[in-house]
Amino acid sequence: MITIDSPNTKITGRNTLFNNTVFNIKANGVLLTNLNFVLNKEFSDNDYAGVLINGDNVTVYNVNIDYHVPKNITGFGIYSNGLNRDLFNVKLVNNTVKMYGNALKEGYNYGVVLTNTRDAIVSGNTIDCSLPLRAVNWMAEIYGGISMDSVAAFAADSCHGLRLSNNYIRCVVNGFAQGEPTLDAVLIYACHNSTIENNKIIENDYITKKGDVNYLYGLDLYLSNNVVIYGNNIHIRTTGGKEAQGTAYPIQVTGQAENILIAFNNISSYCNGPNIGIYSQNYYGKTQIDIISNFINVTGFASKHSWALVAGIEVQDSNDKIMNNTIIVSTVNKFEKGFNVYGVSYSQKTNGNHKYNIQYNNVSINGDYAVALKGGSGSTVSDSIVANNILNGRKYGGNRAVTIIGGTGNLVMNNTDGSKPVRKMSSNEYPNSLKNYLNSPFKGNGLGLGWLDNGGNSFTGNNSHKTDVIGNNLNHSNSQLHNGDLNSTHYSHGSSNMDIASASLSSSGAGFGGQVDSNNQKSYEVTKNIETENTNYIQITAMIVVILVLLIMGYRIKERKK
Repeated sequence: MITIDSPNTKITGRNTLFNNTVFNIKANGVLLTNLNFVLNKEFSDNDYAGVLINGDNVTVYNVNIDYHVPKNITGFGIYSNGLNRDLFNVKLVNNTVKMYGNALKEGYNYGVVLTNTRDAIVSGNTIDCSLPLRAVNWMAEIYGGISMDSVAAFAADSCHGLRLSNNYIRCVVNGFAQGEPTLDAVLIYACHNSTIENNKIIENDYITKKGDVNYLYGLDLYLSNNVVIYGNNIHIRTTGGKEAQGTAYPIQVTGQAENILIAFNNISSYCNGPNIGIYSQNYYGKTQIDIISNFINVTGFASKHSWALVAGIEVQDSNDKIMNNTIIVSTVNKFEKGFNVYGVSYSQKTNGNHKYNIQYNNVSINGDYAVALKGGSGSTVSDSIVANNILNGRKYGGNRAVTIIGGTGNLVMNNTDGSKPVRKMSSNEYPNSLKNYLNSPFKGNGLGLGWLDNGGNSFTGNNSHKTDVIGNNLNHSNSQLHNGDLNSTHYSHGSSNMDIASASLSSSGAGFGGQVDSNNQKSYEVTKNIETENTNYIQITAMIVVILVLLIMGYRIKERKK
């Protein structure tokens, strides 16, 4: 283990390889760049991490970590550990973390994990993990932090101001244990004022067979307020699932969670059990989300059982805006009347009144109701609007494809089957959170990594997934999804069949084990900031030493001639 406890230390490498050697960064202002790690042991003396961060203003840039974790052992690729004290301004940029986890029965496996790390930037990284399914620890209900889940590609706990952007994050299931086998690709817990933007999040489970149960979540958000989820591609594919058991949810929001914006994301999922594209619930506290201009394509197994739900959006909360989304929902089994198949729904009841604004969406399903809001027995749906949508069900379209039960003051109007024009959404109708996001370019000082270009040993480094990272505040996204036609129908309809899934989601390859040639080892450089005055003294001393050496050599030559 190499410990860095001197502030403002910079460590750079040129194809440097560390074989079962890990770093503990204890100081502030440390920069680690262009290093390669191949690991296959337990590192309990380093909090089980390949790179452990215990300092503020630490940057890890262009680092490769390939970690094959021993069986039933805790292992992390990169761990920013703010449990003892809050950390600030950690930056993980353009790194590659490949992990093969073996925590089938005990231990924790996270590719990258941050705890109590404020204003962190995680950008342009590749996090590619092969992990087992594990049962969630519900001993503290939802209040156990990320430790409820034993496995995840990326996990963040109490990291306020987190910016997770432009990353490629993939989870592939490699096995399962007893219980309710669960896996999160991205787990976000109590991270207020955070932004999750322009990531590609992939989760595949072809280990679990049809008729067996698995619980998969692409982006799993708990107890977080003021979160922007924008411009992401989130896709789940699995052969697992059975009637009324299992999940394959691209986005799940568990309250208390307010002012959550989910906009301009491309979401798809395929399974043989219950399936929902975007799911939110307020059982543990008030939840409010705005779902704007997403493309959602969901396929699952439906029936009349209340848990056998297949829906594009299921919102068990209130005061939501659901606008300008394109939603396609289908089932792997033949539809029958009474099956729970919906485009937008509130069908699994929670107490209290529920109110929704559902407009400008384009919904196609193979069920009867494109929009279904079902109150009753302590739960009401009142003062909701379902208007200006294109709605197509199995038999009917427009207003006839809407059902609202158990409330008063609800308005259903101007919905068509697409044969007649409907009013289109204007950007003026965006919620304030989306307007603020789109109009808030970063005005700070950026990452300050320009000096690394001198010497040519950073930007020609290991990771081909480059990105321009300019700070930890909201910046205007590079995504073009918000440009052009605001009508939800500008999306091209895809397919969620298994052949397309396997073809489109396997291009990167697993790539686990031995990515670096151990015969090509080179020494690493350690450079540290030195005050200018001290630098002058060192240069003068070096010149004096050289002059003395030359004088001595000249004297010896002269003596030999004599």
